[in-house]
Amino acid sequence: MAIEKPEYRVLQSAHGIELREYSEHWLAECDLKSSDDLRTASSRGFNRLFNYISGENEPRQKIAMTSPVQQSRSATGWKVSFVVPSEFKPEQIPVPLHSSISLQKVAAGTFAALRYRGVWNNEVFEAKSKELLDALKLLKLEPIGEVSSAVYNPPFTPPPLRRNEVLVRVKKAI
Repeated sequence: MAIEKPEYRVLQSAHGIELREYSEHWLAECDLKSSDDLRTASSRGFNRLFNYISGENEPRQKIAMTSPVQQSRSATGWKVSFVVPSEFKPEQIPVPLHSSISLQKVAAGTFAALRYRGVWNNEVFEAKSKELLDALKLLKLEPIGEVSSAVYNPPFTPPPLRRNEVLVRVKKAI
């Protein structure tokens, strides 16, 4: 059984990045305040979100795991999120019981993505984010909001086989 990912279509590939058109989707998002380290925040957020999909929700329903696990900086730390499976209509999404988890709608739109393999941590996130934003400047595209990290594989996957990305919404596609 394949793990569900958000739907998108590639509009263009240039300067090492892809411009993608994503469909609307929902995230279960965990707000981790006072955590500066990406990997620590990701681990804590993943555990809370895993509990959510394991039934720590109303109506105590199990929810399928999706990919990627996303992380983005917030004013007070990091936000870690799972994509809600597309089988759920917005009004049917199980309500999180943990106060740090909320449901967020991601409007359809254009995103720029830079894919890479290997480990992910604060230093790699900063370097890949800069690479993504530099490519957007070359394409004369304006980023909207924060860059997110997206991790597609379980932590036991050997680093050379991992799929990781940094993504950001852009104002308009070419």
